[in-house]
Amino acid sequence: MAARAAEQSEYEVFRHGAVLIRGGSVLNISSNSNNHTSFGQRFRLDPGRATHHAETACILGLDKSITQGSTVYVARINRQGEWKMSKPCSMCHEAMRFVGVKKVVYTTAPGEWESYKILEDMNETTVGY
Repeated sequence: MAARAAEQSEYEVFRHGAVLIRGGSVLNISSNSNNHTSFGQRFRLDPGRATHHAETACILGLDKSITQGSTVYVARINRQGEWKMSKPCSMCHEAMRFVGVKKVVYTTAPGEWESYKILEDMNETTVGY
């Protein structure tokens, strides 16, 4: 589903898609765009404007009670439809942690994926693998 969402991305440089799931139910599906987002901006560590990443778009507008304990699946595809590395950036990681996402599954190469758990401690800076 995340790869199909990436196909819908209007951003041709990096085409990402994300799917938010909790308890076996799909809560939201999104893709990235070149638009800017004030929600993502608050989690951006480096200077510049935050673009609308698939991960932040997937959680945007949902109450924390809905996103708490969820899993986000992220895919990046190239123009040929092959999977590429889609590990979330620090901005997306922090935004997902803020809303209670517990696990991220992401593409790494054609036919391959990895995952990690997001730690609950807001003071913790490392990611649990």
